[in-house]
Amino acid sequence: MLRAFAVGCSALAVVVAVARPGAAPLSAGDDHMLRSLDALVSAYPDQLAGHDGQVLRWRDGTVMSLGDVAARPFAEMLRQASIIDQLRIPYPHGALPRPPARDADPGRFRNTTFFRKMYGDCAQNEVSGRLASIVWLPKSWGKRLQVTAVNGVDARLRAVSAEIDALPEAIRRAAYPSAGTYNCRAVADTGAPSTHGYGIAIDLNTAVADYWFWQRHASDLAYRNRVPREIVAIFEKHGFIWGGKWYHFDTMHFEYRPELLADDN
Repeated sequence: MLRAFAVGCSALAVVVAVARPGAAPLSAGDDHMLRSLDALVSAYPDQLAGHDGQVLRWRDGTVMSLGDVAARPFAEMLRQASIIDQLRIPYPHGALPRPPARDADPGRFRNTTFFRKMYGDCAQNEVSGRLASIVWLPKSWGKRLQVTAVNGVDARLRAVSAEIDALPEAIRRAAYPSAGTYNCRAVADTGAPSTHGYGIAIDLNTAVADYWFWQRHASDLAYRNRVPREIVAIFEKHGFIWGGKWYHFDTMHFEYRPELLADDN
């Protein structure tokens, strides 16, 4: 085994995802991916038990295949991501020195089985009962939004709200009115479940938003961003990645993905 499991698993463990035939497992030479998988387990200690480079084990005994270490076409990974695919592109820390490279979309590959196991399937009414109400920017806007309480996402977003509310008005104005949090819907370009349907995402003020899909007929996307770096830094501090660090940019969008913000990724 490449990594020891944090806890033992039951003999009645349920396999909810299997490897594709011929899938290549990770080896000791895949240092970055192994560290990324360790970060994934560490980011969700209440739910994840460990991994061995081939499977991910949950604390309830569920076992999931990590998938194939070999990369596949971008469009295929975008629509049918494995757990390894989720971690394949490193998320850049700090300010962007330049626009993201073509198809560098850290965090846009999402394994649906993983996220539904973690947060529930909104289409089956499994998410609504786990939602909590928060007041977004009580000093500036003061309206309620719904986000999941799983993994303490609600508490983390309250902390984000308090810090943004303390910024100068010229900066925090980009954060309200919010364009929404929980919404059981699909991603516009792929049809895959949106992270809004898990209750882990928030969209900010559309008046300062830039979105690649509005340029979708262009052969090369012209990167744009008007969201202040101070707001981005606060979100990242509390475990939320930013869609402005994607080639397919969505600058109003933040989602809770702390595993991608680990210091050694």
